[in-house]
Amino acid sequence: MFSKKLTAVLVAVGVVASTSALFNEINIKGAFADTIKQNVVYTKSDTSTVSKDDRKVTGADEEAYKKKSLDVLKKYFNISVEENENFGFHAEILNEKTVAEQEQELLKNTKDLYDNKMISKEEYDEDMAINKEINDDMKEQLAQTKHGMVDTGWIPKDGYGYNNYFVSFNENTKEVEDVKVSEGNPTKVKDLLTINEEQSKNTAEDFIKQNKLGDIEKPKCILVKGNQLFYQDENDSTKKVKIGIDAFTGKVSSFSVNAYAEWEYNEAINKK
Repeated sequence: MFSKKLTAVLVAVGVVASTSALFNEINIKGAFADTIKQNVVYTKSDTSTVSKDDRKVTGADEEAYKKKSLDVLKKYFNISVEENENFGFHAEILNEKTVAEQEQELLKNTKDLYDNKMISKEEYDEDMAINKEINDDMKEQLAQTKHGMVDTGWIPKDGYGYNNYFVSFNENTKEVEDVKVSEGNPTKVKDLLTINEEQSKNTAEDFIKQNKLGDIEKPKCILVKGNQLFYQDENDSTKKVKIGIDAFTGKVSSFSVNAYAEWEYNEAINKK
């Protein structure tokens, strides 16, 4: 697990992409803040510098995504979220250019912590390794999905807390592709439920059918990996969804569709 100071660095830099597969592995809670300009598609040949102001989603764009994210949380999870002095909404765009800029800033800030003796050498090495994993994960996501994401989240403003709600949209189509809900204290292992695979499948399939996820008419389970279940349409293998089951409640706590689900599926089958 990374140091608390790295969490603060992540918050300062703006790494919303912790909502990726790393979310389930290293439990990055609220790991982003300042963000990225909407509706800009960058290519590998565009290497000019991105400023923090350019990364922000503000004004009417921010309000639109705020409403869209609230609608998604209400529709799929019956969750209502309110902004207050300690809890707020953030949004950013993840694409090739912004990932490269964030990578350099994150590495620099972590090095500054070490140079100023705020973290030990051991913490520095661990944090730098996690930085690399985060950046590699984001780059791989972009390479496989072939489009940017508008990553939004409702999180504690200081980056610390157990209630976090992430909703990610395809940058081009504006359609939801990934949702992750985290509630409760993940350190209370004694509260974990014993959920068998059949129960998880029933819960996942009911959720898919009820919400018509991914336009799947006949869900067929193709992989179970921990609390993540992957499905495709029995008659169309290009239609995939991923369902995450909360180990504390036994309920669905995340899902992804379309290119994002395909990427997560490839990650799951290729991971050792």
